[in-house]
Formats: sequence, structure tokens, C-alpha cells
Amino acid sequence: MTAASSLPVLWANCVERLKDRVNSRSFWEAVESTHPITIENDTLIVGMDTMDMNRASHIQHSAHARTVSQVIEEVFHQPLQLRLIEGTTLADWEATKDREARLAAMREATEMRQTATARPLAPAGYSDPWEALAEQVTRLYSQTANRALPQNKARYANEALYTLVEAMDTLYPEEPDDLAERGLARVLDRIAGNSEIPAPMLAFELERLRAWRKSAE
Repeated sequence: MTAASSLPVLWANCVERLKDRVNSRSFWEAVESTHPITIENDTLIVGMDTMDMNRASHIQHSAHARTVSQVIEEVFHQPLQLRLIEGTTLADWEATKDREARLAAMREATEMRQTATARPLAPAGYSDPWEALAEQVTRLYSQTANRALPQNKARYANEALYTLVEAMDTLYPEEPDDLAERGLARVLDRIAGNSEIPAPMLAFELERLRAWRKSAE
């Protein structure tokens, strides 16, 4: 495992080599905005500030994937998968893993109930999966430390949107009906009420996040 103290130097080496091998200003600007975080399970975790995440697709583009993998292996002397996340600290990575674990558990429970009943059901105790999701983002807000502070409201909204976009894989079909549209709006309104960020602005950020996830697949 690469020592944490040497990770920034090694990643800076990768960035310089990548800029030499990929002839694209957009790609250069994207890799220059990255921050190495850690190596875990043969995966190199690299973060980007929220404002820079729209550049991630330039790094993840299929045309550059082989070059990125080759450079990482050359510098680190081992094959590593690259994982880009939103955030630049180890705490951001831990929060990402925790969020993904919770969403995976929610998807698994939903899929099991769908298999058993041949129709979508909410988690235990709820007849409406969208209401269950609204309650989930409310609990997330109640667990936010110092949630009266504006910066923590913003962090909550970001976390809630990630929760929502993952849940939409199960609850929001390609051609949503009126029930799905109203359910989504209800959850956005709940996040808006907690964060004091207008629901239309949250909806815009949700679409941006969904587009980014789709480009990263």
C-alpha cells in the first residue's frame, strides 16, 4: 500500500504524464482539479470539488480510459482502478461509502419485495415508496450536525440529492407516470424545506447529477 504521505507526489506525477499523453485542454483542466485521497481495495480514490465535478466526464471518457490506467500503473507500480468522487478528503470518501451502503440496502429490500409481490413496495411500515424516501431524507437532516448553519444545510442538500438520485434507479422509470412525478416532487419539496434551497434549484442540480452519473457508467 502506498504511504499516505507519498500519495500527493505520486498523483502529481500521474497528472503531468497524463497531460503529456492526452491532447485535450478540457482533459488537462479536469485532471488539474483533482485531489488524491487514498488507495483502498486496489482502487485509487481521487476527489474533485463540487464545482469541478462537471469536468469528471473528461477523465472518465472511454477514449482516455486506457491511457489513464497505463499511467497509474506506471507511477504506482501496480494496476489500480480509478474512482472519482465528489469531495476532497478522507471524510468525504467515508461519507460516500456510507451513503452507498445505505442505498444498496434500500435497493435490495425494495427488489426483494418486488420479487415477492410482483409490484413495487416501500420499506416496511410504508405503503408509498416515495413517502418512505421523503422520511429518509428527513432523518438525514435530523442527523446533520449544526444543521442551522448555512454551510451544513448545503452539505445536507448535497447528501440528500445523492440519496435521491440513487433511489430513482428503482423508483423512477424511463417514462415516469404522474404518480412517479408527484412522488419525486414531494421528496424535492421535503429537501427544499429542510435546506431552505428552492425546489426548482434542487431539481436542476438533480438533473446535473443524474447526467454526470450516466456519463460515468
